[in-house]
Amino acid sequence: MDEIKSHSSYWLSPGIDVPTQDELLLLPSPRALRGFYVDRDAGEAAFVPTEDFMRESPLWRIDVLDDIANAIQRTRTHALVAYFRECQVRAPNVHMAEQIEAFRKICDLAGVVLPDELEALLVLDQQFRRSALKSAPRD
Repeated sequence: MDEIKSHSSYWLSPGIDVPTQDELLLLPSPRALRGFYVDRDAGEAAFVPTEDFMRESPLWRIDVLDDIANAIQRTRTHALVAYFRECQVRAPNVHMAEQIEAFRKICDLAGVVLPDELEALLVLDQQFRRSALKSAPRD
């Protein structure tokens, strides 16, 4: 299967993006999956599988759920990096290691679990942004 390399309009840096509509082109017969519910005000969500979903074979359900979990994880990583950037604006002159430690504490207090590789992603994102700023044409 060919991988589509387009960026979403939410692209932040290499490896920090959300799934795109173009990825649907990889599916021979895409169709919407019902069962996702979101409370915008509370910021809570649930997935309640439909009877159609549960009638599929267990292996099929595992495959589909793994694909969904991967897309959700990519979107979650994007949100974590975007949130770190928001926090970073508050203390731009603080060393990166201190910013990451403060971010870990903020997330811990909020009950947000951070992936082990987040620090590496944040450092790479920071390096990419610096590099992009240096190479950007100046007016």
